[in-house]
Amino acid sequence: MDDQFNLDSMTKRITISLPDSTYKKLEEWAETEDRSVAGQASYVLQKAVDDAEQQGKIKPDSPKSPPGQS
Repeated sequence: MDDQFNLDSMTKRITISLPDSTYKKLEEWAETEDRSVAGQASYVLQKAVDDAEQQGKIKPDSPKSPPGQS
């Protein structure tokens, strides 16, 4: 069986709404780092989650065993 497309590890998509002023600032920031607005938003959110894990606010992900291994 081909486990190439493991649903647990696929990138998830979300839709958010931002005030115009926040979007504009995010857009300007993205330009300075040569990213798209969506890429910058993803980067900022990932960094916030990583920081929350380091601060103990949320539990870190536990490593998962590959399929067929326990």
